[in-house]
Amino acid sequence: MYLSRLQLDPRSKQARTDLASPYELHATLCHAFAGPNQTPARFLWRAEVGKIPIVLVQSAGMPDWEKLVQRFPGYFAQPPASKPIPLEHLQPAQVLRFRLRANPTVTKKDPNNPDSKKRKRHGLKTLEEQLEWLHRQGAKGGFSVLGAMVVQSERVRMYKHDGSGPIVLQSVLYEGHLKITDLEAFKHTLAAGLGHAKALGFGLLSIAKV
Repeated sequence: MYLSRLQLDPRSKQARTDLASPYELHATLCHAFAGPNQTPARFLWRAEVGKIPIVLVQSAGMPDWEKLVQRFPGYFAQPPASKPIPLEHLQPAQVLRFRLRANPTVTKKDPNNPDSKKRKRHGLKTLEEQLEWLHRQGAKGGFSVLGAMVVQSERVRMYKHDGSGPIVLQSVLYEGHLKITDLEAFKHTLAAGLGHAKALGFGLLSIAKV
């Protein structure tokens, strides 16, 4: 796997458009992963909020960021930096720092139509529910949460390209420490991401040594 760090230039019209819309940003990033007439490979990404707009991108293969440079001149403030993620250094029972922006949800039946088989996904709003969701993800994903805090929690509106009504998602930024309990399952979790709405900038689990 590879991790890329992109610094977007706010003077670029395309960069401003992308930073204002996760749909647009994902579409732009796809250009670095698709060849002619090919479906782009899946990847995870997260926009880091701050004075300098940074986008982190995790992918199975090395992206071709030169395609974006050619398509959108001036898009990057600095040349993109990509490096392999050294998964071979991970060990069972290892303790790591982590950062995750996720869309924690629960699926429930429609209370207005209890006989229906259809189930609807609901964003988790309370701190207790959000932390419980993270612990459940860890139990399935090969790690235990040693300590975590919710740095940011907000409802965000996102608009599709077709101009249809907005999609409202619960965006939660977690930080804390985890312990690897199942190494192979944890590696799969790193590659696949956590939760839903991954194409919209959620699910990238970033780790670092303590």
